[in-house]
Amino acid sequence: MKEKKFEDKMKKLEKLINDLENGEIDLEKSIETYTEAMKLIKECDTELTNMEQHISKIVMENGQIEDFKIEE
Repeated sequence: MKEKKFEDKMKKLEKLINDLENGEIDLEKSIETYTEAMKLIKECDTELTNMEQHISKIVMENGQIEDFKIEE
């Protein structure tokens, strides 16, 4: 099974939230929708954390990888 892209997960999450907010689904479906939304939130949070760790590194001219620091 192919993993969904981050953007696709966010679109799905938006739809799930809208479904929950409109109140037109029964309790059982609401619980399923909530559970799916929480799973997507966890996946997206993990992906964002991984991306943040990846982009917080910079490759120096000598090829060494160092933490990216913004000088103020």
